[in-house]
Amino acid sequence: MNHPSPGAPGPGQPQGMPPERQTRLTYGGYLKVPELLALQQTRHQPPHHDETLFIIAHQVYELWFKQALHELHRVCDLLDRDEPLRAAQLLERIHKIQHLLIEQIPLLETMFSSEFAKFRSSLSTASGFQSVQFRKLEFLVGAKNPRMLELVGDDDAARREMATYLDRPTPYDHFIRHLAREDHNVFGIPADALSRDTTRPHELDERLVNALEVLYRKQDEHAVNERYYPQFLMAERLLEFEEKLLIWRFHHVKMVERMIGGGVGTGGSSGAKYLAATLNIRLYPDLWAVRDRLGGLGRGYGG
Repeated sequence: MNHPSPGAPGPGQPQGMPPERQTRLTYGGYLKVPELLALQQTRHQPPHHDETLFIIAHQVYELWFKQALHELHRVCDLLDRDEPLRAAQLLERIHKIQHLLIEQIPLLETMFSSEFAKFRSSLSTASGFQSVQFRKLEFLVGAKNPRMLELVGDDDAARREMATYLDRPTPYDHFIRHLAREDHNVFGIPADALSRDTTRPHELDERLVNALEVLYRKQDEHAVNERYYPQFLMAERLLEFEEKLLIWRFHHVKMVERMIGGGVGTGGSSGAKYLAATLNIRLYPDLWAVRDRLGGLGRGYGG
């Protein structure tokens, strides 16, 4: 039997190529660049120049939604492991993702509404309201609205995937549970707050506002109280996450109004009217309410 000589190409391998080059990973191979660049498939006939921008922008949104979900899961895990400082650092990473989402909107606004109207019909029944990843993100952070499950239309698999996030504890739930474990519950977290119905959005709980006030006052007593600084930072990062989400929603509303006015969106959604209503949502009302205490508008410390 004849055996190939050392270094000889095997079946299907190019002649004359060293073995190490045959298996060397490339930038495009690692990132699947050819496959990625093949995903921008326009539908409008004749082709419209701006449809590529529309597709790429929304695919980029989906990629960052994926990363934000990835980081939020890690934040929750770290809080369960009582590592609030690392959790707060990852929330800052999520803030940077949110900043990118906000900054992408002016790019979309370089597309005139009259140009968008020329290929808008190609979207047919497709709508951003059907973004499964964004709904999962909303559910996970506390915007619990089971009616959103119906927006995916006939896609039962997508509906089931979204539903798995409806009853998950939010990062704020994980944070409160972490606070309850600190120094034999030094912040006074009530036991029943640890077992709330996580299919529902957070509602104002004055007892938790009391606990947060203790945290903030302890931090204020020594300018920077190193013992509870990670918890203080985590509370601030959660509030900043919600603030940036509201900023993104606001800019998104205005972009939609600029593109389609107050009319019905694709897929039969109510378009800008629904988006505007989301600006009134409060994910973590306790974190907002404690500001009234600290600003002297509520009861005094511990009262």
